[in-house]
Amino acid sequence: MDSFVSSVAPQTIYLDGMDNSNLAHCVSICYWYENDNRNSDSFFAPAETLECAFYKTMEELPILAGHIKTDSTGHMFVKIDKDDLNMPIYTDVCCDMDYSTMVKNGFNVYKLPMDLREDFGVPAPPGLIGGQIKLARIRIIRFRNNSGVLVYASIAHGIVDGYGYTQIMNRWAEISRWMLQSQDAKATPFPVRQFLYDRSIHNNYHSDKTDALEPGVIDALTTRNALTRWLMWLSPSSRLRAFKAISVGIAHTCSFFYISAKTMEDLRARVQKHAPSGVRLSINDVLTAYLIIVVGQAKEKANTGWWKKSAAFLAIRKLSGNRIGKPKELISTTATSARSRLNHPDCEKYVGNLYFGKSETYSQNEFKQELTDKALSDLALKVHQVISSVNEQVIGQFGFLQNKEPDSFMWSLVGYAWKRNKLVMTNQSRFDHYGVDFGAGIPKIVRHAPHAFTDTVYVMPVHPATGGYLIEFKIAPKIEANIIRDSRWMKLVDRYDNYI
Repeated sequence: MDSFVSSVAPQTIYLDGMDNSNLAHCVSICYWYENDNRNSDSFFAPAETLECAFYKTMEELPILAGHIKTDSTGHMFVKIDKDDLNMPIYTDVCCDMDYSTMVKNGFNVYKLPMDLREDFGVPAPPGLIGGQIKLARIRIIRFRNNSGVLVYASIAHGIVDGYGYTQIMNRWAEISRWMLQSQDAKATPFPVRQFLYDRSIHNNYHSDKTDALEPGVIDALTTRNALTRWLMWLSPSSRLRAFKAISVGIAHTCSFFYISAKTMEDLRARVQKHAPSGVRLSINDVLTAYLIIVVGQAKEKANTGWWKKSAAFLAIRKLSGNRIGKPKELISTTATSARSRLNHPDCEKYVGNLYFGKSETYSQNEFKQELTDKALSDLALKVHQVISSVNEQVIGQFGFLQNKEPDSFMWSLVGYAWKRNKLVMTNQSRFDHYGVDFGAGIPKIVRHAPHAFTDTVYVMPVHPATGGYLIEFKIAPKIEANIIRDSRWMKLVDRYDNYI
C-alpha cells in the first residue's frame, strides 16, 4: 500500500452523464476457485502477495481511491488527493466451511456464515462509510482445509463498465502471477499495461445535432421537474442514500440458467432459415428475442393490476407526465458497446463507461406470440436492426445531450426506473472473466453477486471446458415463478440454480 500512496499524483477527473447515471450501481462479481489438489499447500496466492498485487494495480488506476464531489455548477467529479485518499475496503479472511459445501449449495453466497455475508447485495456503490462513497470493495474468502477461494470484487459502476471491470480484474491477476514467479523468473520484465480513465476520450464524437435520436430519448434528456431538481440539490452521498432507500424492499430473486453452446447454435441455425437473404442473425439476436417473449409473457401473467389503482401509481403517473409506459408494452434496453463503434485507437484501453443503452418498445402482439422458429426469426430481425442502428452518430448526439447540463442524465435515470414493464439486458459472454487467473488456475465459476436492482438479465460466459452461456436473472419472484413454469424455456436450458 505504501508504494501506491507514494505514487499518487493529484488529479481531478470529471464524470460524464453515463457515469453519473450509473453511480447508484456497482459491478459486483464473484470468482470461485476450487483446489483440485487438496495435498497442495500453495493452492492460492498468499494474502500478502494478493493484496500487494491489488495495490500495484491501483498505481495504474488511482481513480479507485478518489472522492466523488460536486462543483459549484453541479457537475460531479472524482478528486484524487494524496493526503486524503478514499481507500478501497479490502479484506482477506478464512472461513470455517469447506468449499464443497458451497458447491452443494449452488454457490449461494447467502449460505456463507452470517459474518461473511455483509458485503453482498449492496445496492449502491461499495459502501457509504462515514459519509464517503467507497469506489471499490474487495473481499477474499479462503475456505477450510485449503479447499477453495472466493474472490469478490465490487467497483462503482460510475467509474467502470463491465468491460473495464474485467480488464482491471485480469490486470490484478496478471500482476499476482508475476509476483508468484521464482526469483529467476522475475528477471522477466514487469508486464506493462496502460489504462485510460480520462472521460474526454469520447468528447470528440459529441454533436449538438439530434436528428439521429428518437423523440423519447430527447425527452428523457431534456426533462426537468421538482424531483430532478431535488435530487441534483442533494450531495452525491445523500443522493445515493435516496436511491438505496427506494431500492431496498424491492423483492427479487437471483436465478441462473445454463444453456449449452450447441443448443444455442442449433436454435440460431433453425431461426436463421427464416431470416431475409443477406442478414445473419447472431446468437445474441436470437437469445434476446427469446428472452423478450419469455420475460414479456411472465411479466404480464404476474401483473395483477392492483398497482395501477394505487395512490403511489397515480402520483408517479402525474409527476412523470404519463411517461411510465403502457401496460401492454415491454421496454427492453440492451447495453450496446460503443468501443467497437467509435473509430478511436484508445477505446480498448478505456475502462470507464463506454456503452450505449439502446431501448426499444415491444408490443403485446410481439411478445405474446407463439414461440415458433418463424416468429422468433421475425423478432430477432427487429432486435438485430435495433442494435445495428447504434452508430457513431447516435452515440455522439446522445453523449452531447446527456452532458449538456449537469442534470441532463437525471430524468432518464429516474424516469426509466418508473417504467412498469421493462427489461435491461447486457451480454458479457465475450468478456474474459475466465482469464482471471491469480496463479492457481482459472475460476470454476463466475457469477454476479446479488443486488437490489431488479428487471435485469446478464448473459455471462461459462467455464471454457464446458462452453455455453449463463443467463442470470435479477427479477421479481412472481415473474421468476412464471419463467420456471414456461416449458419452452426450461427445455432450452440445461441447468437451473436459484437463491434469494
